[in-house]
Amino acid sequence: MSSINFHLTPNELAEIFDVSIQGVYKILKANNIETNNVKKRRFIPALEVRRLLIDRGFTYQKKNISFQIVKGGTGKTSLAFSLSIRASQYGVKVLVIDFDQQSNLTRSLGVDAREKPVWLNIYRDKIPIKDAIVPFADTLSIIPSNMNNSRLDVELTHRNINLKDHIDDIISTVRNNFDLVIMDCPPAINKINTAVTCASDVVILPINPDPYAMDGLEYSLFEIENIKKDYKLVNLDYKILWNKYDAREKLGTYYMHQIAKDEAKFSHLLPIVIRSDTALKNAVFDCKSIFEAKRKTSTREDIDQFTKEIIGLNSIIERKEQLKEGVIA
Repeated sequence: MSSINFHLTPNELAEIFDVSIQGVYKILKANNIETNNVKKRRFIPALEVRRLLIDRGFTYQKKNISFQIVKGGTGKTSLAFSLSIRASQYGVKVLVIDFDQQSNLTRSLGVDAREKPVWLNIYRDKIPIKDAIVPFADTLSIIPSNMNNSRLDVELTHRNINLKDHIDDIISTVRNNFDLVIMDCPPAINKINTAVTCASDVVILPINPDPYAMDGLEYSLFEIENIKKDYKLVNLDYKILWNKYDAREKLGTYYMHQIAKDEAKFSHLLPIVIRSDTALKNAVFDCKSIFEAKRKTSTREDIDQFTKEIIGLNSIIERKEQLKEGVIA
């Protein structure tokens, strides 16, 4: 396993609570919370962050999120990895499920899954799901993947199962242990992706400003709409997320305008852009979080905003700002 740090810094907590750094230390002292020192930096354990946020009225909602698109290379696994780490640092209890036989997300978390049970074993061999969960930190666990999952679609086809409830039924015995379930899928249209879509509250569709990614978006949206119709998924939502965006590139501006002109797509566009930066790619390769580095980067800021949007923390921060400005009573 890797040595990812699952903590927030006092400065990061100060930004959320809108107080000075001295104010944060007063809060920590009043709540008998000790910081951890890692490489001469102070960090607040994730479970203590959770306690402080709950005390201030934040609710950790239960939500199933999947990352899907019929196009490789858009960065969906890197985004799933980064979301799982950052949400965990905010005290969210996260379960990651890697459905992709390439197991890039599993390896990014530093898990050697060659001999571990994966979703195929849970489904076909009736391995209890609790035996397949690998605890990674107090607030993060993973059901890993390996090449065995390449047979998932074959098995699901031969057994003709109920795809709508397949995943929900299996995770039901452990679902109450987690707030956020993050599912990473192979870049394909297949039965396991259909099952994942049925189990999702929100499907995140990462796109890059290039024609192939846009084609992948069209195919993916068409498939999602068919699944919603076929399985009567009235509450399923999807969000389009710009990733690896560089405003200096003409294609970025062009496709951004194309999305803006399409009312249906624009209404599902997340109000966040993940800017192009080598920091994220390097962090994933090194099995590290971009939030461990002292230097702030554009991608780090974007991932943080993305995480806050997904877990609902942005709404609390925005309300505080509105109260300060007298916008709301």
